[in-house]
Amino acid sequence: MTPSANSAQEKHNVLIVDDEERLSRFVGMCLNRAGYETTTCRSVDEARALLSAEKWSLVLTDLVMPNETGFDLLRWIDDNRLEIPVVILTAHSTPAVVKQVAQTNAAAMLRKPFSLDNLYKTVSSAMAA
Repeated sequence: MTPSANSAQEKHNVLIVDDEERLSRFVGMCLNRAGYETTTCRSVDEARALLSAEKWSLVLTDLVMPNETGFDLLRWIDDNRLEIPVVILTAHSTPAVVKQVAQTNAAAMLRKPFSLDNLYKTVSSAMAA
């Protein structure tokens, strides 16, 4: 079941940051169908530019990307006092990574591969928090 993201007043803008273009497009397509507006980018640098230019409801970010990581993006969001919930998407869910994510301000961590139900639930709960 896909949740509805749109209230009468507000569109939810989701930024998807992942160097895996096919996954980003798929997640974006699924969230678009659920009523979210999505934008994808492939690097932390691109994400910083987009986050500086617009207001966002949520960021979904991969952890492992070339040059900089999802942790670098989280630090930048915190350093710039942006109040945006962040969901970490990762295939690297070792106990050390789980512990490291728990020590951040990330709203949630979603392990790859994930089901659409888990994606929708995680996005909804992260925005509600």
